[in-house]
Amino acid sequence: MSLKLASTKTQQQGSALVVAVFIIVVMLAIVLALSRILLSSNDSVVYEVQGTRALFAAQSGMELALTELFPRSGAANCSSWTFSFATAGLPGCEAQVQCTAQPVASPQLSQLYFMQSTGSCNANEFITSRSIELEVRQ
Repeated sequence: MSLKLASTKTQQQGSALVVAVFIIVVMLAIVLALSRILLSSNDSVVYEVQGTRALFAAQSGMELALTELFPRSGAANCSSWTFSFATAGLPGCEAQVQCTAQPVASPQLSQLYFMQSTGSCNANEFITSRSIELEVRQ
């Protein structure tokens, strides 16, 4: 009977090694999957922040262009403008604003202007842009 116990004991010695290797491989796969998820979520946060900054640049460009379109002198000046921002909130951002005078059907109606502002921000390899449009009457 002692002979049978000795033979089963020697057959089971390698099974713990197989189980240990299997657990290590499974844990490695879980760690790799979690790190991939973490990296992709970091990229999406960066794009979200850059997109918000680009939207703010487009809005700021639109506001600056409106002051150029309707100066205090009263003469409207519809053209194209480019604004670069070097402030603490928008470094590496710029806004390009296009203005187009729309034809009016009647002389009694006021002049209509169509404006489009595109803000873009560049931070390392992440480049984002956002656009807004506005119709303005004089």
